[in-house]
Amino acid sequence: MVADHEAGRASGGRLSARLSERFEIHGDRALPDLSSPSAAAFAASDREHPNANLFALICEPETLPRHDVAAALRELRADALLAPLEAGAVEWGPGGRRHFAMVFERPAGGRVATSLTQPFAPFTENDLLHHSLPPLVAALQELFSTGATHRAIRPTNLFFRDPAQRLVALGECVTAPPASEQPSAFEPIESAMAMPLGRGDGSAADDLYALGVTLIVLILGRCPWAAMSDEQLLAEKIARGSYAALLGNERIIGTISEALRGLLADDPRERWTVDDVASWFEARRLSPKQPAMVRRAPRPFDFAGQSFVTARSLAHAFARAPTVAARAVKAPEFEIWIQRSLADEDRAKLVASALTEAYNLGAASQEERLVARVSTALDPPAPIRYKSIAVTLDGFGTAFAAGFRGQASLQHLAEAIGGRLVQFWFSAQTGLRPEQLSVLKAFDRLRLHLEDRRPGLGAERVLYEMNPRLHCLSPLVEADLVIEPAGILPALERGSEKRQNEDFQLDRHLAAFIAARFRNAGTDCFDAMNSADLSQRILGVLYLLARLQGLKGASLVPALAQRLARQLPAVVERYHNRMRRARIMAELPRVAAKGNLVDLLSLVDGAADRQKDGAEFGEAQREYATVTLELERLRAEAPRRNDVAMLLGARYAATAASFLAWLIALAAIAVTG
Repeated sequence: MVADHEAGRASGGRLSARLSERFEIHGDRALPDLSSPSAAAFAASDREHPNANLFALICEPETLPRHDVAAALRELRADALLAPLEAGAVEWGPGGRRHFAMVFERPAGGRVATSLTQPFAPFTENDLLHHSLPPLVAALQELFSTGATHRAIRPTNLFFRDPAQRLVALGECVTAPPASEQPSAFEPIESAMAMPLGRGDGSAADDLYALGVTLIVLILGRCPWAAMSDEQLLAEKIARGSYAALLGNERIIGTISEALRGLLADDPRERWTVDDVASWFEARRLSPKQPAMVRRAPRPFDFAGQSFVTARSLAHAFARAPTVAARAVKAPEFEIWIQRSLADEDRAKLVASALTEAYNLGAASQEERLVARVSTALDPPAPIRYKSIAVTLDGFGTAFAAGFRGQASLQHLAEAIGGRLVQFWFSAQTGLRPEQLSVLKAFDRLRLHLEDRRPGLGAERVLYEMNPRLHCLSPLVEADLVIEPAGILPALERGSEKRQNEDFQLDRHLAAFIAARFRNAGTDCFDAMNSADLSQRILGVLYLLARLQGLKGASLVPALAQRLARQLPAVVERYHNRMRRARIMAELPRVAAKGNLVDLLSLVDGAADRQKDGAEFGEAQREYATVTLELERLRAEAPRRNDVAMLLGARYAATAASFLAWLIALAAIAVTG
């Protein structure tokens, strides 16, 4: 989902933005009644359809929009579902910062409920069954057919589609992580246990549960649990079941009560499906399945001043007080209660497996890891709960992103993955689907990434692997909202134009983002960036960016190239030939100014130059070795030089004397003759 963007200043300094050359977003016309918790609403117009009544949502920079769901919704056009007509990034606000923006058709009748704490006119059963509910169910059928979920079904996110306020539409579900803005009352027990930013995409069953809770509020015109805290309501759901806990002392009579019981079944296997609800509309009445009896121990287990008779309630209490629970789970009384009072053989085996780690554990983190495992063994469908975090399996990605923004403990999330709590969670489940097994393998790989601190790996790599549509959080490009590798170099170029006097440093976020998104980057670049040799680290960065430019067809980046060029003398110094070094340094400014990183790389690390320089240096080394050997020979002969000279002198003298005697004898013969 990539959209062109353009921004400008309207007259009077008021901000406006253009999305996809078609939609104009008017910053001077705020629409607070249409805003979402993480996105402000503004009026919008369509160049192709000037009379269209539109609005736009501008997401907050720190949110993680659901880009994949937005793309799926754009293809549906279901009447009872607010789907974005267009989505993309626009420049918004001072400093040229980019924000994600989405354009929608404006509902004609306003929001159904502006607050969950303020009563409103209730819906009649007739209105729900014959006007409001059937289109909503049809919209959900279409949504689920794409494999997506809504995760934002609540009365405050419903809109009247018509001025008469009889037809209802589901509000947007794409400007924030799934279920992160849902009140916990609208989430099933397992999801309500998780922290909002760790609930994950969930399933259609989660949306149908939220629909059931929403129907209670619409029928009564208020929330019957309004006086209860989230924790109190969750405890009531665990103890009494969702239907009884949510209604409290209220009673709903009529045929719709059948649907409520079916939608609010706590076991997702017993919960009505969207097709069940559609069939129910067609007078093929369905009786909600009788919920399976929760195993209750005849003898309670006492913990933290309370008595517990179910495994789920005890697990929830353990997870909320892990330090105290660590002592309790090691006590003999707990094992006895599991085996004799709870009388659940499967659960007893899981608990025994978790307890094997109880011995020889001294560190607090290890004890808390033990409590996390025991909690999973007692309540397998529950989220993974460890220290300050509680995360569903598919919620780790958004929770990790929250950790990097300081909204959750990144350390605790990393410890949960490194401590193989996910693997234990899988071992506690029954009937795993093939896709879940692939997820298990993925977490094994992520655990290895966490343990590797080299550039391109570590916690940053885990972040981008688990969030395929998260924009790069590197300070170098974060304001540009870069989602695809092709956007990296243009963003770096814009930043380099403002930082010409600063050396370029590729940080861990940018390295991990490229490694996760750009599979052709190779590993040699990251190995080089981890080198103790400065020239190797610089060369590794240049190789990585040059490959990105060469394979992705990015535009020229002269400002970035000139920043890199200032650091390249360390690379050029690797050449041995002084004339070659001088030539490369002389050409460096000219090549950098063109902005082609491939050419820049060829200049400072060209294969021909490296080969020739290596050959010449090899020849020079051989010549040097020959001279060195000769000098060593001469130095070795130096102590014997006087003796050799005397010996040679004596020999030369004897030879000369013999020669002279011969001459004298020859002369004498000549005279006497």
